[in-house]
Amino acid sequence: MVNIVNPEVRLLAHTKIDEKAISEWMSIQDASTDAETLLTMAGRNCYRSFNRPNGATYNDADYLRRTLVVLGHWSIAEHATATLYFTGVSRAFLAELTRHRHLSFSVESQRFINANNANIVMPPAIREHDMAAQRDFIGRAEECLADYRVTQARLDHLPKKQRNEAARAVLPNTVETRMVVTGNLRAWVETLQRRLAPGADAEMQEVSRLALDALYPTAPSIYEHLKGSEND
Repeated sequence: MVNIVNPEVRLLAHTKIDEKAISEWMSIQDASTDAETLLTMAGRNCYRSFNRPNGATYNDADYLRRTLVVLGHWSIAEHATATLYFTGVSRAFLAELTRHRHLSFSVESQRFINANNANIVMPPAIREHDMAAQRDFIGRAEECLADYRVTQARLDHLPKKQRNEAARAVLPNTVETRMVVTGNLRAWVETLQRRLAPGADAEMQEVSRLALDALYPTAPSIYEHLKGSEND
């Protein structure tokens, strides 16, 4: 029986600052995350405005909204990073996400991991359709996995890695993969802007919403403008 899985996105790591070092130049605001503090430091360094002379941008959040969103000076967002762990996503999702070349990827290998009992990701369009469509999809996925096992059996004279790399050719794009992905905040924002758009792939939109939820607490002032695009 095919095991259907749903997508999950978890935050593994994000930027941490050395408060003592930064406080030599600029006061650290309690309401700011480490990423927001670092980006503010980077931006204010360009103009040597560490004393926060403009009352309208005294708070880090207001400063970052103006600098990044209003003025479009996104280069400072490249100083902070975040790492996410994606599970329950398809190989089709992988092919889409790896087009964003400023992200770094470590992906589950189909050469070293046997897929005899691989999990399957049901596309949103089928998941939201009637039960007949879902049963048909599951049946076809089972056939593909059966073909994989047959190919494995016919190549049992070969080392495991060679069997896996040959047999994976019959696996469908809907097979689950797992990946660790790291990006700077500018790369994440640009990726999410494109993948939350109405014309983006349905699975990409769904998983991007989960990614945004995972990233948001690390720098609310940077990701908040994307929240409105979730339902556009």
